[in-house]
Amino acid sequence: MNLFSYRYRLIHALVEKMVAFIAKMLPERGSLPVGCSPRRILVLKFGGMGEAVLARSLMDRLKERNPQISVDFLVEERTAETMTCGSRQNVFRYSPKSDGLLKAIKVLIAVRRQRYDAVLDFEQHSLLTALFTRATSAPIRLGFVPSEQNNREKMFTQPVQLNENESMWAAFVRMGRILDPGLPQPLMTVPLPVSRSTEEWLHEWWKSRVRTSAPVVAMHLGVGPSAQYRRWPVARFVELASAMVARQPNLTILLTGGKSERSFIEEFKGRFSGEMVEAIELGGIERTCAVLRRCDLLVSADTGIMHLAAAMATPTVGLFGPNTPDCWAPVGVRSTYVYARKQLCSPCINSYKRQIPDQCTAEREGACMWDIEVDDVLMAAKQVIHGEWLG
Repeated sequence: MNLFSYRYRLIHALVEKMVAFIAKMLPERGSLPVGCSPRRILVLKFGGMGEAVLARSLMDRLKERNPQISVDFLVEERTAETMTCGSRQNVFRYSPKSDGLLKAIKVLIAVRRQRYDAVLDFEQHSLLTALFTRATSAPIRLGFVPSEQNNREKMFTQPVQLNENESMWAAFVRMGRILDPGLPQPLMTVPLPVSRSTEEWLHEWWKSRVRTSAPVVAMHLGVGPSAQYRRWPVARFVELASAMVARQPNLTILLTGGKSERSFIEEFKGRFSGEMVEAIELGGIERTCAVLRRCDLLVSADTGIMHLAAAMATPTVGLFGPNTPDCWAPVGVRSTYVYARKQLCSPCINSYKRQIPDQCTAEREGACMWDIEVDDVLMAAKQVIHGEWLG
């Protein structure tokens, strides 16, 4: 085992423990004034498509209002395209699962050479990203401080306290207002850019698969790799699709996803007899954005596709049970959510405190998601499409 590699969770934990011990000895410091507006900014954002969509939107809003700033990124491969597609900037890559200490040092040296005015750490718990932020020596260093004490605040010139009573988007906007106090309230997310070549691809892809001009409803059947009890059962998605077709003949159901959703898609296909299109493994986030933007509605549990569709201004209904929409509701002008909250154990997930149970503790796994009825989702869908075609 390479003791300096972060690909091993044990070693990663040991390094974090060492950093935590060192951080305790660092002096306390209050929040320092920002002074003049920074012109060159580095953004740190690793795993999580949903958070990456929100972080990207915030930085795009800042650049809209402050054209003089430039934004570079330190990301891992799975968030790189979400954060950077359609824009020109320096992109540093680091994978916590495969890159070791030597790569981290090389990236740090390259970052320090850029002499950034500000570094924004969008992670919420990691002491390692906070330590990296401090090691950049940027004069302005912003980062989140979780509710539990872990000394992250000592790494930043501008620590941002996480508040469990606000959404993650609101927390991101609070961080942005430190750099630009004039950011408007409320603030919406921004669609990711779609290039002309992708638009041309979409035209051909759509023409070859969608055979009617009736509405197209996207459904995302899976969730991320953790906490599978967040899924709405496939049987309920089939019921919803059938109920929509009964109200709108010739409606097409479009199923989004990747390899991890394949088994759910096959189950859906075996149960649903209506018009259906698969939109899986399209070849990149930009193509997914283009497809979602063309859809008339997306229904999804709380996952990255939900946040992506909301940002693309697609009418979006998010389904919540183990986790609360207070923190993770989709952010968009035509977005809403359904949250039954009939189970005493719901919500059991608190990502602000890193509390994600390995297993569902309800008598029926995913009971809080089963509590979401098809009629609840239909009612929510009518709100975001303004009753245009559901009747």
